[in-house]
Parts: sequence; C-alpha cells; structure tokens
Amino acid sequence: MLASIAALLAAVPLGAANKTIDRMQENVLRMTEFFDTMLPGVLEENNMTVHFRPKLGDLRDEEYMRLPFELRYGLTSRWELYGGLTPFVPNPWNSGRDHRWGPGEIKFGARHDVGAILNFFDESTVGVETRVPWGKPPVELNDHYTHVKPYVSVARTLVRLPSATFYANVSYDRSVKLVRREAPPPEVIRRHIIEVAPGLLYRPSEFGYFAEYRFRHIAHEHDWRLGHEIQFGTIWDIPIARTEKWNLPGKWQLELAYKLGHEEGGDFDQGVSARVNWRTTLREVLAKTSGPFSKLW
Repeated sequence: MLASIAALLAAVPLGAANKTIDRMQENVLRMTEFFDTMLPGVLEENNMTVHFRPKLGDLRDEEYMRLPFELRYGLTSRWELYGGLTPFVPNPWNSGRDHRWGPGEIKFGARHDVGAILNFFDESTVGVETRVPWGKPPVELNDHYTHVKPYVSVARTLVRLPSATFYANVSYDRSVKLVRREAPPPEVIRRHIIEVAPGLLYRPSEFGYFAEYRFRHIAHEHDWRLGHEIQFGTIWDIPIARTEKWNLPGKWQLELAYKLGHEEGGDFDQGVSARVNWRTTLREVLAKTSGPFSKLW
C-alpha cells in the first residue's frame, strides 16, 4: 500500500505537487475575517493555525500599540476552539500615561458550524468568546471588566453575482466581574452591547471590496443609547504562491478602510484604518523551528 502511494507521488510532476500543496494551504488559511468582522466557517478537523494582527492604527492614535495573536484548532469538522493574547508595547512616536507595555487581555472561545439555515443563508456559525483583562491594560484595549460575547455569523453568496457575498454578524457583549480586581478607572462606564452588522463583500480576485453598517444598542447601569457606524474599504488577500516568491512565510492579508461612527450624546468619530492580518499553520511554524520538537511534526 505504501509503495503504491509512493509510486503515485513520484509520478506527479514537482510543479503540480507544489500547486496542490499551495491549494491545500490556501484552503486551510482562507480568509475568515477582516477588521472586526468574522465570516462563518470553522477550521478543518485536526488543523491548527497561528494568527497575528498588529493594530497599525495605534501608531497614529494611541500611546501604545496592540499586538494580538491567536491560536486556533479544528476539534472536529464542525467545532473550532481558539485562544489568544493581546499584549501592548510603547508607541515609539506618542507618549503619555499609557506609553508602557503589558500583557493586555486573554481571549478564548469556541465556534460551531451550523451550515445552511432559514432557507436563505448558505453558511452560519454560532460561537461564544470571552475576553479577560490581565494586569492594567489601557481602557481602549480593555475596560477592566471581563466580557462574555455569544454571537452568530451568517453569509449568502449572491446567485446573480457569485463573487459577492452578503453577510451579517449579531452579537451580545456583556460585561461581568469574573475575577477579583481593583476598581476600574473612574472614566470607565460598565456597558452591555447588542450589535447587528450586515455587510456586502465583493471578491472577484485576490482583491476584495466591502461595505458594512453596524447598529449598536448600548446599555449602561441606568440608561441606554444607540450607536451607528458605517465602513467601507478594500482587502488584498495575497496568494501564497506570490508571498513564497517574496520569501515571506504564511498567508498575508492587507486591509484598508474608512470608518464613520456616532453614538448618541457624543461626537462623530471618523478615520482611516489599516491592518495587516498574518496567519500560518502550526506545521509551518514547527518546520522552521530548530530543536527536537520540529522533528516530531
């Protein structure tokens, strides 16, 4: 049996084999999110990926820079587990009270692939995510409360325009006191947020374009208010074959968007955001890591 498999592999041209491997990597590392939008779907069973998404906008707006990274694992064909950390480091250009470093927050969660629902959506995923502050992070990173967020993500490919996908995310972000901590900073107001975010993603090639609207119901201890945000932008999901020619490991995704938001009782907030989304498989990480553990993979 093994000899037959070896013979078949030997008969495949090297170029074709490399293309097959690239297609497999593209499938495992396919685009599942951009900015704060999560698309439905889970990682394939027994696959594990590493994600790194530095917040480049912090270099312009904050006194620190967030460097979130995440590990995801396909538990079964329909279940995915994930966890990560969002450390922050001093911004080399801006100074102030939050010009410091720290572990930030811990995140862990689970996602379940439900499949087609409501005779309309092609894909749907339900999940729950928890974010726990670690140390004394800046308020913009974490408001010093633990956040538990169940969510639903759905999508439908448009029949008359197969390159376009209508998607929507619905979530409820609840602030809780999970662990004993010092009192949060005085400017922090405990909030529970219901968010509905429909959007349209158009990807005719490696370049994609999107437009999205976010509606938020924000509940305070004795009050509530509404928030609205629109954003549109572009995504460059760079093919692995191209980054390999540039000697760059993993899968690279570049994102650029304009955002305009408003919360009742506040001013309009607008700006341009840029983000780099890098992901790779644990197999690639271990293959490039010297030492005894690399021989086990």
